[in-house]
Amino acid sequence: TTPLHVALAWVRDRPGVTAPIVGARTTRQLTAALSVETLSLPDEICRALNDVSAPVHRYPDHDWSTL
Repeated sequence: TTPLHVALAWVRDRPGVTAPIVGARTTRQLTAALSVETLSLPDEICRALNDVSAPVHRYPDHDWSTL
């Protein structure tokens, strides 16, 4: 399993994602990207990736919907 496989599997399994966009330039790269179809990430890996990619509050912490 490569970082490419982990990234594509995680993105693929995100709510609302129907298909990750793959920027392959060669047939070899495309084949590698498509092989992620059967990869299933363990729950602890998904949780860790979700935690490090969660949106953070930006300064100033303001309710922009009132503007």
